[in-house]
Amino acid sequence: MLAFRPLALSIALVLLAACDAEGAAAERDGGMDAGATRDAGGRPPPVDGGGACVPPAAPSVHEGCNPENGFECDGDYDARCNPACPDTHCCSPQEGRFQCVPRDESGDCPAADLWVDDARIAPYFEYRYIGPSDCALVEGCVVAPGMRRLLRFDAWTPNTGGADMYLGVPTASSPNFEYSSCHRHYHFETYAAYELLDAEDDCVVAEGHKQAFCLLDYYTYPCDEDDTNPDPDVPDCRRLSGYTCLNQGIRRGAQDVYEADIDCQWVDVTGLPPGDYRLRVRINTDHLLRESDYGNNEVTVPVTIPEDPGPPPTDISTPCEDETLGLDRTCGFTRSYDGECEPGTTVTLGCSATCGYGECSGDTILMVCETALGSSCTSAAAIATNDASGCGAGACRGGADCCSSATFECPTTGSYTVWTGPRDTSRNATCEIALAP
Repeated sequence: MLAFRPLALSIALVLLAACDAEGAAAERDGGMDAGATRDAGGRPPPVDGGGACVPPAAPSVHEGCNPENGFECDGDYDARCNPACPDTHCCSPQEGRFQCVPRDESGDCPAADLWVDDARIAPYFEYRYIGPSDCALVEGCVVAPGMRRLLRFDAWTPNTGGADMYLGVPTASSPNFEYSSCHRHYHFETYAAYELLDAEDDCVVAEGHKQAFCLLDYYTYPCDEDDTNPDPDVPDCRRLSGYTCLNQGIRRGAQDVYEADIDCQWVDVTGLPPGDYRLRVRINTDHLLRESDYGNNEVTVPVTIPEDPGPPPTDISTPCEDETLGLDRTCGFTRSYDGECEPGTTVTLGCSATCGYGECSGDTILMVCETALGSSCTSAAAIATNDASGCGAGACRGGADCCSSATFECPTTGSYTVWTGPRDTSRNATCEIALAP
């Protein structure tokens, strides 16, 4: 996903242990093994690789929302329209504002209609190192730290109904929003659920998680795969400026998008055997949000897990064969500093004399990783990365400080390593790391 929209998510991700299918069906409640020992977050203990698959339990569904949830369950926000609407009309959220619109022949107000665009899911596999302090582990997106094999995919959810899907401003008192202290914003609970199913027995082999979304207007709908459209009657994929994380919803004619590269937009398939599976994606899982049609809230797509080749070998200390730029490369770094700290404390370091700690020459970059990761440190696995310190005037780019600095939370292991290098491998740069006073 995009950097401006961190994924913060209240998630329970479990790879289910082997169990007898008949016993599991009797024990499961709401998709969880009721007989298993729970951890502090209420999740059963995870097991890498799964085992015999578990028959999927019917989700706990409440048809329509409850007024106590803070939503107008009949779709009439009568207090929001001034002057008040006549009895023949509803005060309905329409294109980002409340308007009086006619009721239908049954006297009902228009409703949103959310659905999952299965053509956009496009699953693929990726290895990612998850450290003990990584938000993805803290919020249950993986079952254990270390190198994980992830099934990543997009989730595009258009609203093609007759009204906006309106949630409003999230608050701490709302039972439907959870504040992520790790990612520092609110998410709507029970919006999406991901599961990997066995292709033959239609049972769950890797139960993903209930993905909490920050619902917003991301793109118009429809739009083509290249984000442009030659048809003048069909809108392009234009970014919208309507609902946001601070005032949540999805306008009719718009869609929310959680792209595959967002944190936690995956199912952890570490240890699963190769073969054919199906990925199931469900949205509005408890029907807390009023829709005109709940029948299109679930899709499944085929997925084949290939033989596990293991993560590609990485040694960022090797010289780069070609000139390259930036933090995403996997070569041309130097191990510059090994530090120890009290887990959970804040560490600030760098090689910027302008900041008041360290020295540098040229244009530098740095990455901080847990020491145990060694030379497999990459920007995706890093605790912190930095290109320029931002401390003010310096020695390059017409006076900007191009030396590096980073502030991060000490990992639970209490040890870290700083890797540095030139931003441009065709140029020389040095970075002498020091801690901030």
